[in-house]
This record gives sequence, structure tokens and C-alpha cells, in this order.
Amino acid sequence: MRAKHPLIFCLASIAFLFAVKSVNASTSKQAQDALRKVLLGKDVKSLIDMPAYKEGIDIYYTPPSDKRTDDRGIDLKGLTKWLKAKGVGVERGEVVTITDVKIDSKMIEIHIGGGGEGRRGSNHANKVNAGFKRAGGSRINFRYQRELTDADLQPGNFFKFMGRVVDLSEIETQLDETKMPAADQTAIENHTVINGMTYEMVLLSFGDPDQKRVESSTDSTFKETWYYLKNGHRWILHFENGKVAQVQTF
Repeated sequence: MRAKHPLIFCLASIAFLFAVKSVNASTSKQAQDALRKVLLGKDVKSLIDMPAYKEGIDIYYTPPSDKRTDDRGIDLKGLTKWLKAKGVGVERGEVVTITDVKIDSKMIEIHIGGGGEGRRGSNHANKVNAGFKRAGGSRINFRYQRELTDADLQPGNFFKFMGRVVDLSEIETQLDETKMPAADQTAIENHTVINGMTYEMVLLSFGDPDQKRVESSTDSTFKETWYYLKNGHRWILHFENGKVAQVQTF
């Protein structure tokens, strides 16, 4: 039996490696683009202080069993180190914009407020303490410790992971609005109320009511009335089983 030519063997090996790589590249471009579209340019509120550090902080999907990682999967040792060394890029409670989204085979990297590049040199940053606020934002490495799938990139799934360190309520509200019928979306944009709107839709349009009252009923229908004073008019919204059944204005 003749031995295979080294060049043929090499080419076959390369072809095999490319085939393996294509199998492992389990996230589609469509899923990646969809997640970027949902996140880019949107505002989130930080739940922790984040360092002005361009390498980012690590958050693990499955927290490693060591003392340096808490139950959220935050590398506490790394976080503390870079806050002290580089200063604060994003403060706890600060609302910042997502400026970049990078998707690797096992990680989703989110840049907020600029990505932690800063506007001053690192030498200056190293001279200050953790309380020093630097311009330029921060970034977060959401590490899955396995190959990503399209399911991981679905907003509802990734938001559960991302929500460990940032408040996504504004993005979630915007997503909910896009799922609404066109008439309800228009009503919310115009800050008015129409029949058929749910509690959540009315709150988006009008905010919290000045007064609520549960009405008595002789059947299984749950009735509730909300009262508003808007732009010099009295609004009375009658709900039946969670939806607006009648709108009165005076």
C-alpha cells in the first residue's frame, strides 16, 4: 500500500479542520445581527461600578467554584483590581449607551459609554483611587464557557444573563411596544388611551393613575377604574378583565 503524499495529507487535514470549525461556528449571522440591532444605541443602567478598562470585566454564565467569583458570576478580584488601577468608567446607577456589541464563539462583549478606552492616559489613571471617575465608559465580557448557539443570542435569553449587572427595563419596554398592534403603538406615542389597551399599555402612555378603584360585579368580570388629570381634562378609564372597556374625558 502506497503512503499518501505529504501535500495531499496536509490539504486533507486543513479541509478537516475547516469542516470542524464550520460545525462549531454555531451562531448564525442573522442571530448576531438581530442581537446587535436590539442592543446598539440603547440605554441601560449599571447595577455596579465598572472600571474604565478597555479589556473589560468578566462575568461567567456558570460561576466557577472559587472565592473570587460571586453568585452572579462576577470576577470580584478582577473587578476590584481594575477599579483601583484604572478608576471608574461607569458608576452604579448611571444610565449609559451601548456603543458596541462583539460576539465571539464563547463570549458576548458589550461596550457601554465608549468601551472603557478613556480620554486620559493610563499613567494618570494609575495614580488615582477607585473613586476617580474617568470618561470613556467600560465594557463587559459575558463568558459562557462553551460554544454559543443562536438560542443564547435570543434577546430574552441573553437579557437574563446581562441583567445580572445592568438594568435593561428601557430596552425591554421598547421591545414590548414593537409587539403591540399598530393602533396601540400610535396611542402610546400620542399619549392617549383607546379601548382594548392593557394595564401595561396605559402605564406606558399615561403613567401611574391619580386614583384607582375596584368596582363591584355580579358576574365573573373583574372591573377596575383608573382616574387621571391630564392637560386640564379628567380621564376616567374603565377596565374589564385587564383591558380598557370604556374611556371618558371631561
